[in-house]
Amino acid sequence: MMTRTFSRFAAIAAFVLAASAAHAAELRSVVTVSGETVTLGDIFDNAGKAANVVVANAPAPGLRSEISISRISLAARRNGIEWRNDAGLSHIVVARSGVAVPDEEVASVIAGAIGAQSTGLPSSSQLQIDFTNGTAGVQVAGDAEISVSVEQIAFNRRNGNFTAILRAPAGDMLSPAHRVTGRAYPVTDVPVLNRDMRPGDTVRHTDIDWIRVPASRVGQNVITSLDQLLGMSPRYQARAGEPLRLADMVPPLVVQKGAQVDMLLTSGALTLIARGRALENGAVGDVINVLNTRSNRTLRGVVDGPNSVRIDTPGSARAVSATTQSNNS
Repeated sequence: MMTRTFSRFAAIAAFVLAASAAHAAELRSVVTVSGETVTLGDIFDNAGKAANVVVANAPAPGLRSEISISRISLAARRNGIEWRNDAGLSHIVVARSGVAVPDEEVASVIAGAIGAQSTGLPSSSQLQIDFTNGTAGVQVAGDAEISVSVEQIAFNRRNGNFTAILRAPAGDMLSPAHRVTGRAYPVTDVPVLNRDMRPGDTVRHTDIDWIRVPASRVGQNVITSLDQLLGMSPRYQARAGEPLRLADMVPPLVVQKGAQVDMLLTSGALTLIARGRALENGAVGDVINVLNTRSNRTLRGVVDGPNSVRIDTPGSARAVSATTQSNNS
């Protein structure tokens, strides 16, 4: 009789232990979800039939929140989940995955909102937006449209600081609001060299890149157009990527000191040419001294091309003509 009773007790105990094991669950201290809610199945690794029971709302995409252990315990107990808080946790952390809205898009809509609100500023495409944290950090759910809109904007024209309340996706009033801060300021596009260049190098289209710099740094002496840079040569060693001043660039030398040059004098349809030797370096438009090697006279002329000097000083016509006749005799 006792043996039969013991066997029955052992069977009941085994059933209870089996039932407990079937409902035992292990708590996750950190949970990542993709949807709008957090369920018991997200929190426990063996929630069984209670897996779809909602415990809390999920944070906004890309953000984190906490759920207290007392709240989790209540939901688990009501739904037959047995578990033990062996780690002594007071809460768990819930993160929601998301897709980032590109910072460029966020900056564009903020610049547009500032431009629409503040008159006298340059176009939105010429406003630089710097975020306080280095990035806007705006995300949307994985299955949502990747877009953003400005709900409110506060802009201080004196220092450029702004605070923007954004919605992502754009115009979705059911989505959480994002507060983004930063600074907005006018910028100017300026041409720069894309490689180091030395005096004597000539700047070509392939040597030029564009960068944006704060408009406050662009004075009247800074090169801002291609016309001011193309075909020019650095006066000193010029570094790639740095804004250039007008004084940094000079026309390239087309006449080297000591080189043989053609001395030209044009009178109506007649052009007289004689050989000479340059006594100075010269770029197009420079006035340099040239030695007439036949007469050993020094003449002044204007450089008008490679090794070509136009003589237009008083008496130069006779000097060049006399030299030409001497060369022909």
